[in-house]
Amino acid sequence: MASDGAAGTPGPTTTSAPWVWPQNALAAISLTYDDGNPSQLDATIPELEAAGFRGSFYLHIARGDMQARAAEWRAAQQRGHEMGNHTVRHAGRGEKYMKRDGRLPAWMPFPLERFTPQMIADEVTAAADWLDKNIGPDPDRTFAYPCNDVAIGDPPDEASYAAAIVRHCFAARGGVDPAVNDPRTVKLLRIAAFDGDGNDPAPLIASCKEALACGGWTVLSFHATERVSHQALLAHLRAGRYWVAPVKTVARYVRAVRQGQPGAAAVIPTTAAAPGA
Repeated sequence: MASDGAAGTPGPTTTSAPWVWPQNALAAISLTYDDGNPSQLDATIPELEAAGFRGSFYLHIARGDMQARAAEWRAAQQRGHEMGNHTVRHAGRGEKYMKRDGRLPAWMPFPLERFTPQMIADEVTAAADWLDKNIGPDPDRTFAYPCNDVAIGDPPDEASYAAAIVRHCFAARGGVDPAVNDPRTVKLLRIAAFDGDGNDPAPLIASCKEALACGGWTVLSFHATERVSHQALLAHLRAGRYWVAPVKTVARYVRAVRQGQPGAAAVIPTTAAAPGA
């Protein structure tokens, strides 16, 4: 699939003129959840739907507890949630764990340093095939780099990883960064995200307010969500002038506007909730 530029750092978060978001919104927010944890089906998705929102879920294909509930994940996709590619084995770079712990974690026996270009291509393709077969095809599927690591091999090779992704995904959440994405300049293969894990909603809400201040796009990245902080975040989003939509929907809109497509508004799904007054 065609990509929107090579991987790179996010662009500046300030703009000279307001970017026009759908639904009279002043900023875009994407809520993303990694690994296919059972709690995301049991608690997170019901909370999102009660608020009128849809999220992006990046499924770790090798997880048995995720595969066992594939029918539920498929149903969630049919209700408008995004099911994204997060690879099969969820490999990250081992160097940070070796420096910290002197060993690789048990869940990552084969780090990215050992991957060749063909191996990462096979990894991403296998995950894409599983998703198509078990969750359902999605021509606009996006990717999230496991462990926020964007390079294979030693020395680090980002280009081969990106090349493997664009065969199946047009955009990727690439790394955790507090910066708000500027829709004019964001590299769609390296969409920055803010780490949303924890039980304090204040930093999450602050990152959304930062997007309001500059008219940008904040992507929040979660694993397990604390119900109190998650619900407080959702309440804030409902009350503000935010367009809350999955990564693929916002990325598709950004791409369409930047390409000057007059039908850019047609990318907006009917499941997106209208922002508050």
